[in-house]
Amino acid sequence: MLVRLTYASRASHGITSQLIRDILESSQRNNPARGLTGILCCNADTFLQALEGPRTAINSLYNLLAEDTRHKDLTILDYEEIDVRRYANWSMGWAGAKQANRELFLKYSCSDRLDPFSMSAEQIRGLLLELSATVSTISAPIVD
Repeated sequence: MLVRLTYASRASHGITSQLIRDILESSQRNNPARGLTGILCCNADTFLQALEGPRTAINSLYNLLAEDTRHKDLTILDYEEIDVRRYANWSMGWAGAKQANRELFLKYSCSDRLDPFSMSAEQIRGLLLELSATVSTISAPIVD
């Protein structure tokens, strides 16, 4: 059975280009063997991530994430059984909270700044689906 878990968290010490690279490299190295795919979006202090895959693998990864000291305030925003993956092309894709995405943030929330904690699960699904069209992989340059 496939599930999609979407969560948000706040960075413990800010989000840097190197931290994003580390997360993406680790995800791209480890996720294929676990059958996991997903998308990561972040700004200077907030992570938003959707993970897809087998329920046991998603639950195990979430437990590891809960112990990761690089972030805090880990909050599950959505957890659903799915028939098909939305992010099947990436072991982990990255969509930065850059200036070009501000219209999308405003479209799906009350602000032009990424704040998944104030959004409904439906708003987050729409936002991530549109952001997935702009996704980069680790080979693309990451800019703070």
